[in-house]
Amino acid sequence: MYTNYRMPLKSLFFKLLILALFLFPGRVYADIPYQLVYLKNYSAPDGLPSSRVNYLMQDSRGFIWLATDKGVSRFDGQHFKNFTSADGLENNECFRIAEDNYHRIFFYCNNYRVCYYENGLIHKLNSSQKVIVLPFANFFFNRYNELCVNYRLSTKVYHFEELKSKRHAIRYLNGYIYGSDGEEITLSENDLDILEEELKAGQLSFQTANNNIKPYRLALHQNYLLLITKDWVHVYRYQKTGIIPLNKIFFTGNVTSVYLTGKNTFAVTTVKQGTYIINYLTGERKNYLNNNITTATVIDRENNLWFGSYDKGFFLCTNPEIKIINKESGLANEDVLKLGIAGGYLFTGHVLSTLSYMKLGTNQSSLTGTISINQNRSDFNRITSLLTIPGNRLMIGTDNGLFRLDISNKNPALWHSVKYFFGPIKGIAQRPDKEICFISQNSVLASSGQLKHKQGYAFENLRLTSLAWYKNNMLIGSLYGLYKFTPNTSKTPYYAKILPNKGIDVVKCLASNNEVCAIGTEAKGVFLLAGEKIVQFRSPAIFSGDIRKLVWTDDNTLWVCTANGVSIISFYNHYQNYRISLLNTSNGLPSDNVADVVQNGHDYYIATDQGIAVTQNLGNTSLPKPVLINDGIPGTQSSFTYGRPVVFNCVALSYKSMGKIQYRFRLKGVDKNWSVAPSGEKRFDLLPPGNYELEAVAADRFNQLSQPLIFKFDVMPLWYQQLWLQVVAVLSAIIIAFLLVRKYYQSIIGLQKKDYENALALQRERQRISSEVHDDLGASISGIKLRTELLSRKTADQPAFKEIDAIHEAITDISTQVRLIIWSLDAENDEVSNLAGFIHKQAIKIFEYSNIDLHVNTSVSETPVTISGEKRRQVYLLVKEVLNNIVKHSEAQNAFLEINLYKNRLQISIRDDGRGFDPDVRKHETMGIRNIYARAKRLNAELKIDTAHGKGTSISLKLNL
Repeated sequence: MYTNYRMPLKSLFFKLLILALFLFPGRVYADIPYQLVYLKNYSAPDGLPSSRVNYLMQDSRGFIWLATDKGVSRFDGQHFKNFTSADGLENNECFRIAEDNYHRIFFYCNNYRVCYYENGLIHKLNSSQKVIVLPFANFFFNRYNELCVNYRLSTKVYHFEELKSKRHAIRYLNGYIYGSDGEEITLSENDLDILEEELKAGQLSFQTANNNIKPYRLALHQNYLLLITKDWVHVYRYQKTGIIPLNKIFFTGNVTSVYLTGKNTFAVTTVKQGTYIINYLTGERKNYLNNNITTATVIDRENNLWFGSYDKGFFLCTNPEIKIINKESGLANEDVLKLGIAGGYLFTGHVLSTLSYMKLGTNQSSLTGTISINQNRSDFNRITSLLTIPGNRLMIGTDNGLFRLDISNKNPALWHSVKYFFGPIKGIAQRPDKEICFISQNSVLASSGQLKHKQGYAFENLRLTSLAWYKNNMLIGSLYGLYKFTPNTSKTPYYAKILPNKGIDVVKCLASNNEVCAIGTEAKGVFLLAGEKIVQFRSPAIFSGDIRKLVWTDDNTLWVCTANGVSIISFYNHYQNYRISLLNTSNGLPSDNVADVVQNGHDYYIATDQGIAVTQNLGNTSLPKPVLINDGIPGTQSSFTYGRPVVFNCVALSYKSMGKIQYRFRLKGVDKNWSVAPSGEKRFDLLPPGNYELEAVAADRFNQLSQPLIFKFDVMPLWYQQLWLQVVAVLSAIIIAFLLVRKYYQSIIGLQKKDYENALALQRERQRISSEVHDDLGASISGIKLRTELLSRKTADQPAFKEIDAIHEAITDISTQVRLIIWSLDAENDEVSNLAGFIHKQAIKIFEYSNIDLHVNTSVSETPVTISGEKRRQVYLLVKEVLNNIVKHSEAQNAFLEINLYKNRLQISIRDDGRGFDPDVRKHETMGIRNIYARAKRLNAELKIDTAHGKGTSISLKLNL
């Protein structure tokens, strides 16, 4: 039973490998052709926990999970996310990985325990029950989310609380088998007898399986039942009436494991013989990674092949349909510059004057060789051109001359190159009339097909690069543009620069067919010249604008070789329409640096600096687009508090892009342009509060865009930024402001009330004083004035008359002053109209006994306008002073007095037509002028005096009330 098996897993694994190495050295599938494909290798230096990979699997989201002896890792094509015992893993050495129906990833570790990954964390099971998975057994979840182990002729089912398994009728019948894709069958007694008889014939039994000497197990795939051993796999079709034998596939050797890989295939991993992928219905077999110890194999949803190895990490093959020719195939130098086909051989040109050849249509590794071209130099010695001419001859251009190789003899040992021309060769072309032309740096040479007659043409300072025949004209490319050349008998050729206004400057290569000519430039891509029409192809439609070589493999297919891959332009509808497909390392080339292409039958040979790729498929027209998924924890918050960073994580899965993924982000409704990032993490530090939608897309290295991924989230304001709090704060501020303003105005009203009361009290006091002065003092003065006047009359003829008359005049002045005081104190006179009337009356009195005519004009509104008693008094005294001065000093005939009131602005204008005066002198010399200025200053009024000798005087007073 399983519970009796206690051999440590790690020791068992080592023992099996060592035993296999000694017992079965090199005996697996010797008759199967080895598939040499481009493999991208990832190991510990690239981020893996260890270079020993025990198991591989792809989960439902598309991630690749790897079990190693130092932890597990999740790979997205760019980055490794590693987990160890420090992160919760039961043990660093993990042997199996499986995904349950809830998309949790379970790991089977070296201590017979299981743990699982969910929401970014590793979780352990509460149960202490051990799970036994022997090295040849498989580990999966059935349709009920039960943990299953298929070994021998049954399925062992484990139940744990954390699995959340679905309830179903429990069957403990022998022969009840589950599959990893939801299959379940019950083998009848007759079916079991058939299987046991077959095992018995192969000397396999319960005991051999229990001791892992000759293990076996069952596997289900759709309606096929596979009986798997280390020597063979027998395929049955399952029917309820019984199993029907189909194919029995044998293999021998150092087999370590057998896994179903989907699409009617299974993989056999071995020691030192790599991995074999076998179609169990057709029996087709393919071998990969020969001379390597392989441990696991996965065919993912993009049809990429993943191979786990014992000591080299894992390998990724993005296109198993493209075969590779390299040193392992017998190629002398993997850096291939030129390709040519002649006499049934593929010729490859390299540096160091080396020309390799390979017989086509045979086992390439057994029929290869090299030929050295003697260039007599050790520095510049590249193969620059290869051209096949009739008679099984190959023209070879080098940095130091032109050579001819006759390969009509089928024995390569008898091939010898003959030098035909000295000097660097930049290109070779053959005219339809068989004439051969070739160019050096500054000259063109034409020769007959038999290479017997030569005609040379010199070009000065053009730096020629390439040539091609197009519509009976020779086109020559140079570092200074494109030229059309017409051969003649003169040694000075006629040539003219063409298409200079189309942006064709540095021409690196030319290629033409019967209808069109393709022009490759250094930075501007490819120009297609079709009659009068010119079409330009540039990046990103093609890989690069710097073109290395152009090749027409037929009249409608142009290959554009660049340092970033090869672009294939397929034309149709007479070159009116086209389709572009791309080839690089992402779809199987050994390198992106492509130098040349040739065609042989249905095969295309592509030269790179890492060997030659062979394919029949023209590019990537059906490449899968990248898949962008949210790599955040499900159920995490979609609301963030302002001030804290907002971080989103997404991952684009596109393993064919070899990690060359570009991410683009924008906030919908906020950003006008996309922001580009090398990783799928997007961070915002200070987004204002609000509702947002973050849109993300991924672009692979072919510029294919994924479906957009939308993150909806909210940025919540801080407590003091909450809307309700802001509303309360605004209302509170309004209320407080209202209360403060109310209090202020109440205080103002209080002050105004107090001022009013004071003014009222003052007015009453003024009224009282005015009345008392008028009644008492005024009456007394009037009485005294009357007596002095009577006394003056009685003593008119007496000596005391003058003194009495002087006393009478003094009392008269006092009476006038008293009346003025009474007038100013009387509150009933606190209106401008009263002031105007009073001034008018007093002015008439002043001019009553003078020879000057007084003209008075008053314009005061009927609306009462108040003026204080003191201001009335000062205004009156100022006007009186001016009028007295006119009477005393002006010698005028007319005087004019105007009093106007407009919008609480009192304006008094006084002028005469007298002799005038110098205002600057009189201002300082006379008391009257000084008094006028002083009173205007007390009133805070605007005073203007305009006068001059002989021009009269004009005085204007403006007072704001």
